[in-house]
Amino acid sequence: MNKIDGGLDQVPGYRFSAMECGIRYKDRLDFCIIVTDVPCNAAGLFTTNKIFAAPVRLCRERIGNSIRAILINATNANASTGEQGYNNTLLLTEAVAKELKSEKDSVLMASTGVIGHQLPVDKMLKAVPDLTGSLSRENGSVIPKAIMTTDTYPKSIACEFSTSLGKFRLAGTAKGSGMIAPNMATLLSFLITDCPVDKKTLDLLLKKCINITYNAITIDGDMSTNDTVLLFSPVSERYIQKEDDIKEFENALEYILTELARMLVMDGEGATKFVIINVTGAKDDIEAVMIARSVSESLLVKTAFFGTDPNWGRIACAAGYSGASVNEENLSIYIENIPLLEKGVPVASDAKKLKQAMSEREFSVLIDIGIGNGKAKFYTCDISYDYVKINAEYTT
Repeated sequence: MNKIDGGLDQVPGYRFSAMECGIRYKDRLDFCIIVTDVPCNAAGLFTTNKIFAAPVRLCRERIGNSIRAILINATNANASTGEQGYNNTLLLTEAVAKELKSEKDSVLMASTGVIGHQLPVDKMLKAVPDLTGSLSRENGSVIPKAIMTTDTYPKSIACEFSTSLGKFRLAGTAKGSGMIAPNMATLLSFLITDCPVDKKTLDLLLKKCINITYNAITIDGDMSTNDTVLLFSPVSERYIQKEDDIKEFENALEYILTELARMLVMDGEGATKFVIINVTGAKDDIEAVMIARSVSESLLVKTAFFGTDPNWGRIACAAGYSGASVNEENLSIYIENIPLLEKGVPVASDAKKLKQAMSEREFSVLIDIGIGNGKAKFYTCDISYDYVKINAEYTT
């Protein structure tokens, strides 16, 4: 498996288009589409929030169908908009299907932006012919920009891998900067491949890889109403079946999702630090995840990261209230391999080295529970003054 330059445009069998529709703002890309040249199997995972957007409802209903397109808009979430909001997704996807001469239930939709506002559906319906009329493979490079909200840069990545059926490519894009929390991080993410993978395997591998990537990141502990991850693979008479081939695809999928997950956290709203939380020695992997999540989400820990304050007491505290088995006398904590606490005993560490380590854009924390073989890894960031400024004025 090798990384290749570019993003969605590097995968054959797909075409793209993006435009300025004026959904909420003028002069910005906010309406885009991904179209498959042939019907595709689709795997999808969505927000676990009980308040979920109309496009999420639509995707859940259609995810088992053969899919030809995903219509995406930014700046308006179409969430908490009732039956009118849902009916608007039906109108828009039906209009796209008509332009593509495809079945109306073969088009999915995803939205991101402000909650509680109806889409300007008339304006968007008028734009659909232009959107579908400008499809090209090269336009894949602008999709990551068209789906952004508070992101500061577009996020995409592609790779190539080999199987017994030949070489294939996999690419993905994601948007997300705030309202990012585990258990389906708050984001939109779209992944495409020309590798033929059957629906059952696609579902299984997406869920497996999400658990160790998008479900292992947190920026602010908040969960959105619109979280959507979709993975497309062409319907075929000959799918990859050999164990080695499936493993190659899985490795490529995990790589793409891991890199996108890192980009999401690096671009956290107002974030100045990217922090890797490693937990070892837990009772089991489940409890290791509980500890890693608790530490990663702690506002006290995250503000300490922002202030380059090696306050290991906050880390120990968050581990202790995680609900996992933690014994103080076995607990050890390190920042960039510099010991702060070993077997429950504080260590007099070099303050200058610690400050230097925590001043870097990226650093790691190791929490050794010392009672078992469980381990987990989470990606998190600090909470800065700018995070408050961004979110205090989000709708105004």
